[in-house]
Amino acid sequence: MTPSNLPAQPSLSIIIASKVGAPFIDKCLASLKEQADAHKAETIVVTPAGSENANRIASKFPWAKIVRAEGVSEVPALRARGVKEATGDLVFVIEEHCDAGPDWLEKGTTAHAKGNFAAVGGPIFDADYKAASDWTTYFIEYNSALPPFPEGETDLLNDANIAYRRSVLTEHLELLDAGYWPMAVHPTLAAKGAKFFMVPDMVVRHLGPWDYGYYLSQRYLFSRAFAGVRARAESLPKRIIYLLIAPLLPFVLLARIARTVAAKGQYMGRFIKTIPWIFPALVVYVFGEWIGYLLGPGDALSKVE
Repeated sequence: MTPSNLPAQPSLSIIIASKVGAPFIDKCLASLKEQADAHKAETIVVTPAGSENANRIASKFPWAKIVRAEGVSEVPALRARGVKEATGDLVFVIEEHCDAGPDWLEKGTTAHAKGNFAAVGGPIFDADYKAASDWTTYFIEYNSALPPFPEGETDLLNDANIAYRRSVLTEHLELLDAGYWPMAVHPTLAAKGAKFFMVPDMVVRHLGPWDYGYYLSQRYLFSRAFAGVRARAESLPKRIIYLLIAPLLPFVLLARIARTVAAKGQYMGRFIKTIPWIFPALVVYVFGEWIGYLLGPGDALSKVE
């Protein structure tokens, strides 16, 4: 046995929740085929039942296992269904909007062998976008995962690029449907002493192109869903305070992202050029949270892709 109590050659599962479909899932799967074969990893694509996307993926990528999840539409719940289907000692999760570096599985597996980590993960690179809308998506959604990162223990893993011990996930199945795992699962694991590890060369790229209007609608839905769930655990005075200060938050968020980008030392010029697209998106971001705090999540999470 290795120091991490994993088999010397742990079995691997890859889970991808797919709602958007082509061209993203196609590019993602194409980036995985060769390394999945090399590591004998099972690749599980989970889609909502009845999705035409499922039949197309099954036809084009017969080596992937397609799971049609009945009565499930939220991305975290789709991933949770994938966990129930997985057999690997390690469960790699990648967003369908990303493609994996050629040694993604190798880097994640090697990192797990170094210690008893609940999960390891890596940064999310850009795909040298041409459109401002793609940079907008990248800076808002993935600013906490921008390269470079030092290797070591961290609390900043992003679930677009992460590999868990399956035993950790199966021990907490009741949490996997509750929301995106860094927010819904990681705090519980950390409270129990679990450790997370950053692997700088475990790389994925976030892909484009993204329609700006589509992104804004998705940003609103995600923000409302997240805030609506969070508000349930907060007192009425705290919710009222949030509703009152919300108009200031787009400026606060812009400053926070700018500080993060500046610290990375390589994206600041591009970020400044993209501000005219980023700021309206942040207004939508905050408006979604405002509605979530006021009216609850509604069915927003089921519409997030």
